[in-house]
Amino acid sequence: MMAITHGAIAAAGTSLILGSADPFILGLAIVGSQLPDLDTSTSTIGQILFPISSWIEDRFPHRSITHSLAATALLAALSFGACHYFGQPWQIALALPLGHLLSCFSDCFTKQGVQLFWPCKAWCISVSNPHRRLTTGGPGEYWVLVLAGFLLAAGIHIAGGGGIQAQVTQGLGLRDGAIATYNQNAATHQIWANIEGVYASDRTDASGKYFILDTAGNEFIVLDRTGRIFQTNQQIIATKVTTDVGQTAQTQLQTLTFDDENPLPKLEEVRASYPDAIVFVTGNVTVDFPEDIEIPPQTGYSTVGLSGSTLKLSYEGIEKAIELLADQYAIGSLSVKIIKPAPVWN
Repeated sequence: MMAITHGAIAAAGTSLILGSADPFILGLAIVGSQLPDLDTSTSTIGQILFPISSWIEDRFPHRSITHSLAATALLAALSFGACHYFGQPWQIALALPLGHLLSCFSDCFTKQGVQLFWPCKAWCISVSNPHRRLTTGGPGEYWVLVLAGFLLAAGIHIAGGGGIQAQVTQGLGLRDGAIATYNQNAATHQIWANIEGVYASDRTDASGKYFILDTAGNEFIVLDRTGRIFQTNQQIIATKVTTDVGQTAQTQLQTLTFDDENPLPKLEEVRASYPDAIVFVTGNVTVDFPEDIEIPPQTGYSTVGLSGSTLKLSYEGIEKAIELLADQYAIGSLSVKIIKPAPVWN
């Protein structure tokens, strides 16, 4: 029972402290939370690693050397060294020793306590009244397990929203929180913007839900339900912007290069390859017959422009890009952004 409780506490604390919902990071924290009980062969980890646990058990008291800050420091040194060698991020390096530390700290609330400052023989017990200390398998442990489960769910939710700082700044309507949420989740999820504001052109209400295509500094490029594109604080004067993480999605970027050739085959290949995606084209190409290109009226973000013989596209839908480049030969390159599946407004 205590092994489960330790794992839940370590996962919850790690999620909240590191602002992560990564299963691998939380898994490392859970593994770290089991390592203190390597000093007894009756524990789960002790049975798995019996030769090691038996050796430690014969030489050190239970909850001494393996429950100490010295053991946490050793794990941290090994973990950071391994992650530096393999080029892994610091969150992964910190997860294992953090899980160990949280497990040791939680044992300070039990009747026996731990020798946290080993080799000092003093026992660290956080509750002075013995009757209020936790007993393994007792009612108090079940309450701790429930609380740890609640905190773990909260940590994962907060991490999915960009972390505690992002949640707070979003609640205050500050743009940094919305940007942080987008940057953290845009590669794997659809990100939506809840905008309060007005259109810059006529100051009519523009408040509503928009799909975020990209960032422009501290602003967003967004798509509304009618297919129009806007940039916040350009075409939409936003007084408040918050973000929501939507369903799982894949975002891909491709570069199409043209050397005085018909661009349609490559563009049509992309369109045919991603029938359920939303696809946008950005870049500049030189065309042979610029006089044949008709630039449509644009009421929002300028997605297409023509300067001499150079066609400039910026988040133009692939259908429109194909239409504009029909019967042209092009020189240059276009960046294609593919988001699958396409967003659906509720």
